[in-house]
Amino acid sequence: MSRKQCPNKEINLKACPCDWPDCERKGLCCECVAYHRKHGDLPACLK
Repeated sequence: MSRKQCPNKEINLKACPCDWPDCERKGLCCECVAYHRKHGDLPACLK
């Protein structure tokens, strides 16, 4: 499933605390968590 097809993106965006304006993973929780885990840190929603 591509980013544009995520069925929960609009719902996720309403609660997403990410403050990076150009974040390509904003609203795409599974991609965001995987990205931050790979880099050894936590996304804003888990801090």
